[in-house]
Amino acid sequence: MPGHDVMGNMQLSFVEFLHAWRDFFIVVGTAGATLIGAMFVVISIAIGILTRERSDAAHAYLTSTVVHLGAVALASVLTMAPDLGWRGFGAVLIAGGAVGIGYVAAIGRAVRHYRVDWTDQLWYTALPLAAYIAMVGAGALSIAGDGRAMALLGAALVLLLVCGVRNAWDMILAFVTRPRATEPEK
Repeated sequence: MPGHDVMGNMQLSFVEFLHAWRDFFIVVGTAGATLIGAMFVVISIAIGILTRERSDAAHAYLTSTVVHLGAVALASVLTMAPDLGWRGFGAVLIAGGAVGIGYVAAIGRAVRHYRVDWTDQLWYTALPLAAYIAMVGAGALSIAGDGRAMALLGAALVLLLVCGVRNAWDMILAFVTRPRATEPEK
């Protein structure tokens, strides 16, 4: 079924739209997956810093960054699914965006608990929340057959990717400037 924009003008079919955006989503998805791998390196750098006392903070910051980067990779993979139409694609985006919104709300409480500065509030909660809201909007546009869904989804994924890069860098700086936990004497 060909898509229509809000003015009723004929748009490309869903498969044609996906093909037109294919390279973009391949690059964005690959970047997200690569950064997830880099997070394992961050963890290995922090091995002497991550203690039981710091595990809740590690979960709030490390896990949320991996989740957002994972959302980038998964949404990009979704664009490669051969049998989805506008409506199915939109439904999955809405569901994924809703899960992301719920996750950010939960992480937001944890981040506020640590009394971080406003920049962390922005990068760990506000901007990812905006990205997941945009993902829901992209899903709604897709269900309506509106080709602007791809541009909105692309913007949401790039925003999550930029948040992931910034937050990974922020964690690396925090880890390398903190003293390592001392090992108990034998």
